[in-house]
Parts: sequence; structure tokens; C-alpha cells
Amino acid sequence: MKNQRVFSMEFKRQVVEELLNGESRTVQLCRRHNISVGLLNHWKRRYAHGKFSNGPAGETALKDRIGQHEVS
Repeated sequence: MKNQRVFSMEFKRQVVEELLNGESRTVQLCRRHNISVGLLNHWKRRYAHGKFSNGPAGETALKDRIGQHEVS
């Protein structure tokens, strides 16, 4: 049986913010950190709801990011 890896809140926040800032693509981040796309998407949803101690500003940033993609 494999041991389950544990990631710190700071690491999760850093990875999600890197994705939202457009610094890296989803697949690139997943390969670099050896995580699944589903896990990254889960973290992204939690980040949007302020679960990583990022407060409501994270949700606003996510909405802004989505708005940028809709305009493009």
C-alpha cells in the first residue's frame, strides 16, 4: 500500500496561484510536482472558496482570471 503524500497549504496556494497567474499550464504544473490534474482542479476550487487562508481576494482573482479568458 502506498503512503499518501501530504502537501502544505502554502504549497497548494503557491501551485494554484502559479496556474492562475498564467506562469505555467495545468499539465506543466502537474508533471513538475507529480500531481494529478484532478487534484490540481480540486485545489483550484478550494482556493476559489478561500479554503487556503487566502480570503475572498482569491475568489475575486479567480473571477478576474475567468473574465480575461472570456474576453479573449
